[in-house]
Amino acid sequence: MTVSVSAPGKAFLIGEYAVLEGAAALVTAVDVRAVAHPPRPGETAPAPSAVVRCSHARVAAYLRARGETTISPPPVINTGSFHHGARKLGLGSSAAVAACVVGFHLAEHGLDPSAVATDALALASAAHAEAQGGGGSGGDVAAAVLGGTLRFDAAGPTSVDVASGLHLAFVDAGAPAVTASFVRAVKEGGRAKPVDYRQALDHLTEAAERFAAAYLTGESAADPVARLAEVRAATALHMEGLSRLQALSGAPIITDSIRTIVDAAEAAGLAAKPSGAGGGDLVMLVGADRAALGRFGENLRREHGLLLLDELCGGAEGLRAEDRVPTNSRLTGFFKLSVEARRAAVCEATGLSPSRLDSLNGGTLDIQRANHMIENVVGTLELPLAIATNFQINGHDVLVPMCVEEASVVAAASNAAKMIRSGGGFVAHSDPPWMIAQVQLTRGDAPSDGATAATSIVGATTELLALADDAHPRLVARGGGAREVQARILAPDMLVVHLVVDCRDAMGANLLNTVAEAVAPRLAALTGWTPGLRILSNLSDRRCAHVSARVPLAALASAAFGGKTVAEGIVSASRFAELDPYRAATHNKGIMNGVDAVVLATGNDWRAMEASAHAYAARDGRYGPLATWRIEPDDACEDGVLVGTMAIPAAVGVVGGATRAHPVCRVALEILGTRSGAELGLVMAATGLATNLAALRALATEGIQRGHMSLHARSVALSAGAEGGEVERLAQALVEDGEIKTERAQTLLEQLRAAQ
Repeated sequence: MTVSVSAPGKAFLIGEYAVLEGAAALVTAVDVRAVAHPPRPGETAPAPSAVVRCSHARVAAYLRARGETTISPPPVINTGSFHHGARKLGLGSSAAVAACVVGFHLAEHGLDPSAVATDALALASAAHAEAQGGGGSGGDVAAAVLGGTLRFDAAGPTSVDVASGLHLAFVDAGAPAVTASFVRAVKEGGRAKPVDYRQALDHLTEAAERFAAAYLTGESAADPVARLAEVRAATALHMEGLSRLQALSGAPIITDSIRTIVDAAEAAGLAAKPSGAGGGDLVMLVGADRAALGRFGENLRREHGLLLLDELCGGAEGLRAEDRVPTNSRLTGFFKLSVEARRAAVCEATGLSPSRLDSLNGGTLDIQRANHMIENVVGTLELPLAIATNFQINGHDVLVPMCVEEASVVAAASNAAKMIRSGGGFVAHSDPPWMIAQVQLTRGDAPSDGATAATSIVGATTELLALADDAHPRLVARGGGAREVQARILAPDMLVVHLVVDCRDAMGANLLNTVAEAVAPRLAALTGWTPGLRILSNLSDRRCAHVSARVPLAALASAAFGGKTVAEGIVSASRFAELDPYRAATHNKGIMNGVDAVVLATGNDWRAMEASAHAYAARDGRYGPLATWRIEPDDACEDGVLVGTMAIPAAVGVVGGATRAHPVCRVALEILGTRSGAELGLVMAATGLATNLAALRALATEGIQRGHMSLHARSVALSAGAEGGEVERLAQALVEDGEIKTERAQTLLEQLRAAQ
């Protein structure tokens, strides 16, 4: 039996509302996935939802009709990837659940869902309609089962191909939408004003036809720019139809955020419209240039605080088997287990093969491999690799590998993550992976002054971006490339040119240096100034990870301190760091305890991370804390909740360098399951916020020393020569004695051994 089966979500491209009256719509599968898997050993499956029950009943009847007599109970379902922060996006999670339940039971009985796709679609569609009480177009279920991009009408789905040269993106409009209520209001308005309703549907139907003619392969021979012009006309017509529906129904289909996004997109030469019924949630963008979409998303974030969801891609694969289950980070009693038992628990929680963890054995980095990684090698230095538990980020559970020598860091991170989990887990998003390549220019004998030289450079932006992209065509093929050119005057005789480059999943140092070298000669020709340094900047302030957490005050309480008292102490400690750079340095060191441990475990550059973080902390001219904490009102709690927020540069990658060369780093990334550098940066930020919370809570209660010393005692016991079971017994004796020093440990160890 397969381990698990997943199905994608969906996003409507065009044809919403019109499809309910028999017109054709376009829908694409997006690669957020519902996953069905059997319960883990000892795991009790939650009570199945209506969609799960209906899907299980339909597929069970189908299998019995084929002669199967034993049908397992419904699987466990994970829909964590449908969340963006604390909010579930309207990407058809219930349809994906229906599809993956059907696919799971088909695969369980040896049937490839893709080989019986027609039956799988019929089963999932019937189950979904039954569970939802009828209604809906069925396009969401079709996308979940079949994947790709589909034309959907009363006759059913047909797979279609998207024309080359047009690129799709989505923006989070910031509010949940209730599709059923909007559809109901529109239909009621249509009955009251049938003429207005018909006119609105005519607009929507024509818009869908024009969009398809421009967007799909074979519909038109026009080049991407001409296609985009027609797509823009189609989406404008669609928006007019939605406005008419809003007028007759009274439903807030076009919110202020949607209007802001659409207007900004039109000004930027892009096509834009709501994806789905409107009312918030997602806005779809289409452009003929990936770089233009990236620049638009960055401007939208800066000016309006709205996020381009870079990870949402269309045309995703439909039902498919997965080689691992969704991670479960709640490993109760993990710290009590032996090393072997912990490894087994990690494998069970992630679905990794036990053999993959053999790479974690001591000495895996052999001397010959090390000799090829750096120069002048004489040996290797190993540090402990541990797993932090309880982390949940944007609805996803993750087990966090941490490489660190300091006692208490991993335990503190796990404990704080548990507190944060009780408030809904970490909410996080990332900036696009934009990095800066710098070219220094000095005036020398050049006749032009700095302002004239800078004007010449900015005026040649298009040419310079093209030169930068030519230096890395494979990066452009992966969706990255040069995005902006900036010229900054540093002194009358010196200026610096910034080439902002989207590095995708790479940290980007080597490619940025190459870009700087490639454009330097042209900069010299444009200005007459002399190129000097050509190198990346490690202040990656265009590539930050943003994370927040809401902690119920009750989760902060201890035997001696109430939750409100602890929260007030944490807020006071946060303000101390905001007011005093001497405290801020120690505050941020506690954050980097967590961040650096993940950076090291995954083979990324911890020196670059440290340099960037501390420079970012001083970006306003005064060194301050990366994370801040406040008590905020909450409807569910009279005393409010503790809210922590942090932004930190996260120029990290999952390709290249030690992330692939070092066997332990490869396994660490597999345990994490992160697919991109952006996701990895969010994990690092969440871990840093957790270690910060743990440190501030300790300082606000019994003090940092008491909790730290119990773990520090183990290290002292080891340095005194304790072995095996002696380590824990000696550590406990040291804590009880109150003098945790090597000399005292040696004396107590002699006493322990004499007493045996």
